[in-house]
Amino acid sequence: MKFNMKHIKFFLAALLAMPLLTACVDDDYQNIVKQGDPQINSEEIGTVMMGDDFEFSVNCRDAKGTDLSTLKAELLFSNEVVSEQQIRTKEPGNYTVSLHAPFLRYIPNGEAQVRLTLQNVTTSTTVVLVSMQVERPHFSDLLFVNAAGETYEMTETDDYNYTCQYNTAQTGFKGHFETADGEWLFGSNGSDIELGKKGNLDFQTNEPGDITVSFNTRDFVWAPQEEIAIVPLLFSESDNVIQRDMIQGRQYTIGGIVNEEWYVDPDYFEANGDGTYTFRAIDGAYTIIAYNSYKFVQCYAGAKDAPATIQADGSGGLWIIGGNGINKPYLTTSNNKGWWTDPEWDQSLAQIRPKVYQITLTVGQQLSASDVNFKFFGQPAWGIEFTGTATDHHLSCESDIFGVGDGTGGHDNGNIYLKSDATLIEGDTYVFTVDLTAGCANGVLTVKKGAGMGVQSVILENKTPYVMDVKKGMDLQFEGVVDDTWTVDYDFLKSNGDGSYSFLCINGSYAFVAYEDYKYVQVYPVDEEGNPATLKEDGTGSVWVIGSECVNKPSLSAGNNKGWWTDPEWDQCLAPIAAKKYRITLTVGETLSATGINFKFFGQPTWGVEFNGQGGTYHLESDNPWFRVNAADSDNGNIFLKDDATLTEGETYVFTIDLTSGVANGVLTVEKK
Repeated sequence: MKFNMKHIKFFLAALLAMPLLTACVDDDYQNIVKQGDPQINSEEIGTVMMGDDFEFSVNCRDAKGTDLSTLKAELLFSNEVVSEQQIRTKEPGNYTVSLHAPFLRYIPNGEAQVRLTLQNVTTSTTVVLVSMQVERPHFSDLLFVNAAGETYEMTETDDYNYTCQYNTAQTGFKGHFETADGEWLFGSNGSDIELGKKGNLDFQTNEPGDITVSFNTRDFVWAPQEEIAIVPLLFSESDNVIQRDMIQGRQYTIGGIVNEEWYVDPDYFEANGDGTYTFRAIDGAYTIIAYNSYKFVQCYAGAKDAPATIQADGSGGLWIIGGNGINKPYLTTSNNKGWWTDPEWDQSLAQIRPKVYQITLTVGQQLSASDVNFKFFGQPAWGIEFTGTATDHHLSCESDIFGVGDGTGGHDNGNIYLKSDATLIEGDTYVFTVDLTAGCANGVLTVKKGAGMGVQSVILENKTPYVMDVKKGMDLQFEGVVDDTWTVDYDFLKSNGDGSYSFLCINGSYAFVAYEDYKYVQVYPVDEEGNPATLKEDGTGSVWVIGSECVNKPSLSAGNNKGWWTDPEWDQCLAPIAAKKYRITLTVGETLSATGINFKFFGQPTWGVEFNGQGGTYHLESDNPWFRVNAADSDNGNIFLKDDATLTEGETYVFTIDLTSGVANGVLTVEKK
């Protein structure tokens, strides 16, 4: 038939039915001689609605009297068979053909065809095409049904586009579409919209209130699906699985049955303290499940029934299967099934960078203090497993606390165990990272202390950076070479008066460095390799002060006051107090000189990215009574004391750099405490 975007063609891939043979060929199926002349006479079909069954009559005979065999009827949409029936035609006469016109996405109204193939017992065939009209039905009773089961009548506006008004106070909500009699359903199949499904679809809007909900029954597009800054993830007991693409660094809210009492997997979702979560794993398709019985929000890469598995190059997914000494959300929850294999019982590691996987475990909660016996697998089932001896999937580890068994000393090959001279303390948190960037045969397991519960003990050696994940509000206590006479960087940590310190900055990975010569504990953010973080183009990372001897921590008189030398030991790191906001506090006569002010803000503790007062990709503006950002060609961006300003010993000034409007629009504020 003639077809463009407004028409439909049909084709038939004929299947030859085995004919009934007469004795005259002596059952020699290899030497059948085609005879006869099959004849087809079909009545007109007319117009059929998508989704309906239809019938029509076909007269079948053979003009030469040869016995008939079969009639095959095929309904064709765009040259593809979408419905078929085969009828045994032993005798000539009228036969009723019954076919179904499917309701399919995108297919427009238009002309379609039924291909009729009549075959006699000698395999002679005749093919006839019968034209028909196929149209999509209009619904007078389509409803929007929200997650609470409340219904809203929809009205057809343009062809096949239905709308209703819906009031919501949330940026995200759920629902599906169905006709009043329940005969037609349009809902989620877990990953997409599908006819006949009742799963709730996700809706998103930037402007809650009275909004328009719409659905097109031709292309199955529903709205609103607006791009919003903070994406809602909503769960109910019956609708507790979300399968969707997730974006690393994007913020989400998690609601519905989930509240602050739930354990939301921190390796995938970092709590921001304001009810939002930042997704930590790399971009990709994920399954997120809310288990009401465990009060646990689990996440893993891949589809619900097809979790991501490890690939030869180290990409994919990595899992832990182990004894009762490891479990999320807690050791005591009923999903602790030991060595059982299933995504519900096993632990998924978050792929935080390509081919680098991480899991965080707190002693006494997700990890036993004594029963440490688990293993890394390439899937949440038996199959690929990582060993401690050289294989295609091998892990090495240099931790002082945890080892990878090699089959000797009572440790199974590849099983993670607690070393004999190591002790785990309840509340301490450990971050296990598996790096497969060099291939699965060269995997490296590193373990470092993370942001745990209670006061975390940090044992420092002279000038040896101690790197750990820290969360805002976490309490630390320094041991080793440090005693209570030392200065601990007060922009990063606040003394609690009992020998412990509360962390003041945003969550992240930080280095703590003890300098015996100056009796000073320095703090700065670090990157994935443990090196000092650098300022990124989006304003995240770190900001440093390099300058003359006018500024220095722990004091102007300390031996690390090297002026314009560049190195973390000599330079001053600003504390990241919020996303893209950095702070340093300086007291005149102690850490800031009263005269000779001359320093500059940099994006690293060395030469490289620097902030200018005029032009440049990295720019600072400031309006305060004391300090100016030099905008001359010479010393562009250097911080000087204003001509009419005077600094008095004992005064404290707080310098804050705000990069939330971009690094080219940085704002420096200065406040006197």
